[in-house]
Amino acid sequence: MVDEGYAKIGRLTAVGSSAGSLLVGAAVNFRPDLFCAVILKVPFLDICNTLMDDSLPLTILDYDEFGNPKIKTQFERIMEYSPYDNVNQGRCYPSMLVTAAFNDSRVGVWEAAKWVAKVREKTCKGCSRAVILKTEMNGGHFGEGGRYGQSEDKAYEYAFLMKVMGLFDNSKH
Repeated sequence: MVDEGYAKIGRLTAVGSSAGSLLVGAAVNFRPDLFCAVILKVPFLDICNTLMDDSLPLTILDYDEFGNPKIKTQFERIMEYSPYDNVNQGRCYPSMLVTAAFNDSRVGVWEAAKWVAKVREKTCKGCSRAVILKTEMNGGHFGEGGRYGQSEDKAYEYAFLMKVMGLFDNSKH
């Protein structure tokens, strides 16, 4: 997109949900300079630790898709792309909105919390980027639901992106 002139380095945004957050997290680790902001919704980011715990409901089913970390060659491959295990010390990460759901039966609430803590710890101290963790206490993997739940979530995400990209100045309103 940058090479074709559709986007500029440092102005890209990305959204990943659940396992889709693996791609976004890996891309951010590889080239954080490309992004202005990312949204990671109920993200599956600590893949190696999660797949090591076969007491979790989806773990054994996920071996076919992501690999089995109890097999050495597959463990090594997983470690190459695992977003949580590849957060880089001293890099300037983009602003992030990371959501979690306390009652999520697919992705543990701890995945988002661990990611946010690690990014905050490892990010270059000169960077002043927002890394926000928003935890839904009532909903599950697909949000709180209700008549307006999805609309409210989407509005929050758009407001985050607009603020981070400088499209909305709160001081003027």
